[in-house]
Amino acid sequence: MPTLADCLARRDNTLAAVRMLGASAVLWAHAWVVTTPGIATRDYAHVFAFSLDFHGVHAFFTLSGLLLARSYLTRPDLLRFVVARLVRYVPAILISALIAAFVLGPIVTRLSLADYFGAAAPVLFVLKVATLLDVNATLPGVFDGNANPSLLYIPLWTVHYEFVFAVALGVVGALGLLQRKLLVLAGLGLTVAVNVVWFWNGEAAHLALGSPHHLVRFGSSFGIGVAMAVFADRIPVSNRVLLGVAAVCAPLAFTPLAAIAGMVLIAYAILCIGFTPFPLARPLAALGVWSYGFYVWGYLIEQTLAYAAPQLDGWPVFLIVLPLALAAGWLSWRFVERPSLGWTGPITAQLRRLAPGGRADRRVAPPPARPPSGDGWVNPRPAPTKER
Repeated sequence: MPTLADCLARRDNTLAAVRMLGASAVLWAHAWVVTTPGIATRDYAHVFAFSLDFHGVHAFFTLSGLLLARSYLTRPDLLRFVVARLVRYVPAILISALIAAFVLGPIVTRLSLADYFGAAAPVLFVLKVATLLDVNATLPGVFDGNANPSLLYIPLWTVHYEFVFAVALGVVGALGLLQRKLLVLAGLGLTVAVNVVWFWNGEAAHLALGSPHHLVRFGSSFGIGVAMAVFADRIPVSNRVLLGVAAVCAPLAFTPLAAIAGMVLIAYAILCIGFTPFPLARPLAALGVWSYGFYVWGYLIEQTLAYAAPQLDGWPVFLIVLPLALAAGWLSWRFVERPSLGWTGPITAQLRRLAPGGRADRRVAPPPARPPSGDGWVNPRPAPTKER
């Protein structure tokens, strides 16, 4: 039975399928947000303490924790690590916000163009969204008559936490703490204990607790991923083991242990989807390369459709927007994200040159021939093209 370390050493995986499944779950839930006035998370079906879309988000964080920790353990370079996260997250959001503010906004606003562009509102909108300072920023007169008025980038609030956890992981790695397995295990145990004791009731605590709630539940998912990377040589990957994990977790689906049981089940399912023969994993992985652009653009496209055809309900909106979001994801990957990834090395080298006494490159260790680097949005080892 192969271990996770064995699987990560291979060139071939279908981890991108996880991102496509998670992003699609979020798009599905938001189709009802843009068509149903006053809908709340409690109105969705819940199992393991959360609705389907939040389980998708938990999968993102677990996958990010696994791949980012593996990346840092393989190439322990804090500056490059942080730069890589910035060039991964920001350019796609920036381009989308520019198009929303200066192409879509003037077309759909109910205001005159003079009022729309007054006080530099579109410029401020782009700055707030692209820097993640305010992903709930609005454009004047845009979508303010929709069922969920004015908001354009609801999904991006999770990227705040993604970046915070990534930077924290880089700092922990730079301090050499990722190599201390007992410390990693203790940190995960503490996070899980807080999750069970304080946040076991899932989304019921969401409105009352806000950011602390998100930090703990996303931190639990991310921490499970980090622990899997650190203990990769001891974790077997098998569909039979997945059945055993499911048999243990399923009875806990509606108990005080539901949230953490769901996260554990999702975490192990990610390994099986990514590294074992799994139905539909390969075609979904081929689409998953576009999942970040899909995630960034999906809600904006849904709001636009709800504006143009307010009579539609959730299912038609989801089914119409799904291929449109995939097309936007492909365009974003092809013309924004993939080119941006090439900036990581030059930007890192320039920052080192600008530092006092800096040199062009100060790598702690040379990269391996085939580094298993990546994050929740970049497949570190895509499947061979001929099999897609």
